Amino acid sequence: MNHRLLLALCALLACAWPAADAHAAVFMRLGRGAQALEQLGGTLLQNADVRINGQPGKLAVYGFDVAPASLAPDLRKAVPLPELGTSGASLATHVANGQATTLLLLPGAGPHSSVAILIEQSADAYRKTREAPAAWPGGLAYPGASPFFSAENEQTHTTLAVATTADTPGAAADRMDTVLTGSGWSRVPPQTATPGLTLYSHGNRICAFSASAAADDPGGKTRITVLQRLGVTP
Repeated sequence: MNHRLLLALCALLACAWPAADAHAAVFMRLGRGAQALEQLGGTLLQNADVRINGQPGKLAVYGFDVAPASLAPDLRKAVPLPELGTSGASLATHVANGQATTLLLLPGAGPHSSVAILIEQSADAYRKTREAPAAWPGGLAYPGASPFFSAENEQTHTTLAVATTADTPGAAADRMDTVLTGSGWSRVPPQTATPGLTLYSHGNRICAFSASAAADDPGGKTRITVLQRLGVTP
């Protein structure tokens, strides 16, 4: 598996849909947010129908050759997400005209790369999403933290959860590394636990973990992201 494919997997590209899927063929159907991300130089890596905290939505993943801190200001101008932070990982939502657009901006595998996860839902589904509990991927809970966002693709057995912790990004990476390696998971080469992006494998499962300063949180918290992929794409 090459480096780009690994990054794609970590960013929920493991939600891979058959190439004939109409949503994969016409990204503009995802709406203004998707158009803006492509115009900013993003590469559409994958999209899928998912369930967000149990509610239906459409998810698209874009890769950028720009660090999050450099990309965020342009995203604020291009996408109607006024609360999006100006640096680091950010999560923001805009609701208008019966539609909700959520953008999760994460560090990529390198110092000058980013991953943007775009989710579009009806305003009603988004409201129910906020009321429903989020869940960790099976067996991959971060100690002492509760996720506020989770996404699932039942067809490809992929789950993603986002939470915050008072631990620093480095401490969070070390703590999750202890949890995973103590449960039989092995780091994927280069086998170094880093806050930006660390990959693990365990049998037919792959886990991706990242931790970064929550730029939109004045309390100085760290945002952690955990993804788990089971088996192979059908």
